[in-house]
Amino acid sequence: MEIPSGGYLRQWRKTLGLTQAQLAEESGLTQSVIAKVELGTVDPRASTLRRLIAALVRCERPDQPHSVGDIMVEDVAVLAPDDAVQSAVERMVREGISQLPVVSDSGAILGLVSEASLLGADVQPDRPVQSVMQMNFAVVNLGVTITEGRRLLVEHEVLLVTDAGILCGLVSRIDMVRALSKEDDSTH
Repeated sequence: MEIPSGGYLRQWRKTLGLTQAQLAEESGLTQSVIAKVELGTVDPRASTLRRLIAALVRCERPDQPHSVGDIMVEDVAVLAPDDAVQSAVERMVREGISQLPVVSDSGAILGLVSEASLLGADVQPDRPVQSVMQMNFAVVNLGVTITEGRRLLVEHEVLLVTDAGILCGLVSRIDMVRALSKEDDSTH
């Protein structure tokens, strides 16, 4: 991948009709940092370039999802650790869902009950869900990019999405596939 020059980034910003101040607000960087990058007076860190490019892409294609926060399911059904396994099974079937996060009274994510965790040979319906919940789940901030979310979903069934450490949504594999389908639709 070729690293864009400051002049290229300046031209891209101007093509989008953005001022440095507007790009600063969109990227979370300062206007002075953007000015220095565009003039080539600093050698920006990779993280700074990523933030600039992500902000420019969001401005260029505002109708497309750019982060897991854009595609997450916000109304997340959750379980308490002492809820019975049978109630988790009934809820999954009734609501047509495949994963239920297990959260404490304070909202901390403790585990995840999924179809896979319910298929174990020793699962007993009257036991608490904490006895079958998975501990290997992925937690991401809502600003994580779609690309990073895709990579994580190769290894995990679902991404639990947080904002300031609080569960605010989830992204399953099918949610990501739907987002990719919409992305493909907009390019045709």
